[in-house]
Amino acid sequence: MRILYLHRTQAKGVEGVHIGEVIKAMRAEGHDVHIVSPVGGQIGAVSDEKARAGLKARLFAAITRRMPELGFELLELAYNLQAIRQIRGACRRDSVDAIFERYSIFGLAGVFMAGRWRTRFYLEINYTSCSPLVRRRSALLRPLARWVDRRLFQSAAALFPVSTVLKEQLIRDYGVAPDRIHVLPNAADPAVFDPARIAPHTAAVSGRLIGFVGGFYPWHGLPLLLDAFIRIAPQVPDARLLLIGDGPMRGEIERRIKAHGLEGRVVLAGSIAHAALPPYIASFHIGVMPDSNDYGSPMKIFEYMAMGKPVVVPDYGPLRDAVTDGEEGLIFAPGNAADLARCLMALFGDPELHRKMSARARDRILTRHNWRENTRTILKVMQTGVQS
Repeated sequence: MRILYLHRTQAKGVEGVHIGEVIKAMRAEGHDVHIVSPVGGQIGAVSDEKARAGLKARLFAAITRRMPELGFELLELAYNLQAIRQIRGACRRDSVDAIFERYSIFGLAGVFMAGRWRTRFYLEINYTSCSPLVRRRSALLRPLARWVDRRLFQSAAALFPVSTVLKEQLIRDYGVAPDRIHVLPNAADPAVFDPARIAPHTAAVSGRLIGFVGGFYPWHGLPLLLDAFIRIAPQVPDARLLLIGDGPMRGEIERRIKAHGLEGRVVLAGSIAHAALPPYIASFHIGVMPDSNDYGSPMKIFEYMAMGKPVVVPDYGPLRDAVTDGEEGLIFAPGNAADLARCLMALFGDPELHRKMSARARDRILTRHNWRENTRTILKVMQTGVQS
């Protein structure tokens, strides 16, 4: 099958990992995939325009960081014209069997070209224009964004939201038929995150590590994790907290560590490239997601689980899609440091529970939440549409 893959991202961070892994899996299954995006074909290991796309990525990032919200949204709308030009310059009508797009607000290029070419259109959805995103959207263009969403969701032959919460929203708010929706949470590569062959990083601190990987941003709940660690630290002398990442809250986190005399027990490792993460995660005793949102699917949880780490996560729908309480990990009440501490203590205090959860976490990735299985589901749906 010849697939045109569209996205409007900078193809870095978790977005880049997700996009790259799906495209690699599509190609591994024998399909021809052409990429159209603001940064060309740059998606890590599957990059085919690395030098040129690197310049594009830097320019795109610089513009979007500094632009006022209304101007940013007008740029999003204008990008459709550029994307249509790129598609027409890269592909012919008879060279595309299906268009697969990663949803973006105001993203009309894919559905427009699918209509012109009478080609089936498929959409992966990580959020909608109604989701409470980090970047606050302007009220002026909100009705247009809702109209575009409705057109996209009604026109797609199938939709692949990353959570059941998004599926319910598509049914409730946009009238999408349930049989056109296929929930696909994020995933991990069990060959890359493999506890049988990845040794713990020698630079990791000693003791039993509570590990976190992510940005130091308010929505990741690091103060909550610190509060929980302060509660358990006196009871578990060999417990350590390893925080991997960086961001605007780093200064606050450092001040709180110092104020509570935890300099020797809480380690800030800084940002680490995704490819270098497996040995660090291998050193974890428990992987934690202190906070999240009620629609997205956090990728790090799957990478912790792939490395055979029991996880402790807040009680949000997308995380319940990935973790069964008491099976692969434990679920705590969102925003409740005492409940988070309870879950950590349960895993520290019961080695057999820890061992069972470790095995179940790894097994869930091997059997369900890996990129090959996700992509095979997408391809099965797409191939059914092409043949019909």
